[in-house]
Amino acid sequence: MTNLRMYGGRVPLPGSPDAPIKLVDFPNQQEFIELWGNRITAEAKLKYFEMLSARAAGKSMKEVALPYGISRERIRQIEAKFIRLLGKSLARSNSQESA
Repeated sequence: MTNLRMYGGRVPLPGSPDAPIKLVDFPNQQEFIELWGNRITAEAKLKYFEMLSARAAGKSMKEVALPYGISRERIRQIEAKFIRLLGKSLARSNSQESA
């Protein structure tokens, strides 16, 4: 299982058969907020950004979850959703550029 902590601040995305993992830079706060769209509240977007930035900086799920009073599993779920959203967003922008 890949996660933000494993790649020193970069985001692992599913790649091609030649390179199964593609690494991209962690988005800035504005890009992160735009990525989530209307899926969650503005307050949740800021919390998620803080949580996932901490993960990308090397903190464990337990260290990130503790201040928010949530489980490590919830951090994992948020991280997985973020990686899926970012992958879809990049795929859309790549297909629009090639069109």
